[in-house]
Amino acid sequence: MRDFLRDNWFVVVIAVVIIGFVSYFIYDSTKYNVSGTTSDGEDVVASTNKGDVTADDLYDEMSASDSSLLYNLYRNEVVDQSIETTDDLQQDADDLKDQIDSTAEQQVSDYKSYLGQELAAYGYNGYDELDDYCLMSVKQKEMNRRYVKKHYDDLKKAVEDQNPRTISIIQISVSDPDNLTSDEQKKKDNIDSALSKQSFAKTATAYSEDSTASDEGVYGYVDGKTTESSSSSLDESVINAALDLKKGETSDWITVTDSDSGTSYLYKVHVDETDLNKIYKSKNDTIKDQVLNAFLTDNTGLEYTVVQSYAKKLDIKLSKSTKKKINAYIEEQKKGDDSSDEEN
Repeated sequence: MRDFLRDNWFVVVIAVVIIGFVSYFIYDSTKYNVSGTTSDGEDVVASTNKGDVTADDLYDEMSASDSSLLYNLYRNEVVDQSIETTDDLQQDADDLKDQIDSTAEQQVSDYKSYLGQELAAYGYNGYDELDDYCLMSVKQKEMNRRYVKKHYDDLKKAVEDQNPRTISIIQISVSDPDNLTSDEQKKKDNIDSALSKQSFAKTATAYSEDSTASDEGVYGYVDGKTTESSSSSLDESVINAALDLKKGETSDWITVTDSDSGTSYLYKVHVDETDLNKIYKSKNDTIKDQVLNAFLTDNTGLEYTVVQSYAKKLDIKLSKSTKKKINAYIEEQKKGDDSSDEEN
């Protein structure tokens, strides 16, 4: 799993080890310094018995592998200065923190220490700054949303090319898909009968055993890249069936067997909407976030372009070497996006 803290998944372990060490060094070397100290006109980030260490000294000594930390520090500052903290954004940040805490606690015993290491890769000093990270994260999402809204007409083609749609599902579990019990067969027949008389939404609410039943079966947004995403909870066969349907159509029964648990399921998938303009204007918060992510994923390097666009409006002072390192990192990431066809 990647990008635990950005997308609630884990970053690459080696990056955490390297950048976590650098971040700790910065913190440990500066925690006793008086802010605002300068030497020959440059900001001092550390004072040792061998003399002062300036920001430029530190940045110049950073290896290429640390450029991601430098970029994240830069990105954090751009986001913080560009988007005002509102009550709604603060609430979203609080909710995100609760979600990260809950998920991490279930997966890692010493989760606070682990999250502290994760946070180092994003320019934060340990678990106590998780609140700051979460606020930055929701503010960055708002920044991305504003940029996409302003440039929608220029960005939409890349998304439309991926066959976008919103879908709903019905899921039931079965012991053996080739030999249904009488109760399983009865439930399957009842669903087929209900679908011939009423809407997919009503049928999903009444019969689906999936958690989406509480939302009339609505699963959300999918497109041609969904099968490549580690965040999708649907089997590839269900997504591919959805991509082959037109708006308003419902699939035949699809059999899926979980390779880990061995549990088998039967699915029906229904296409709710295929018009990107209508999907983009959805009032469903989950779909709004999913389609925003699609814009960022399908338009190569867009997330970095957004940061650069907002940075131009700010008076951020960078040395030539620091600016060069950040720009090189951004361009390298854009190339990586282009070659792997993934959003970093």
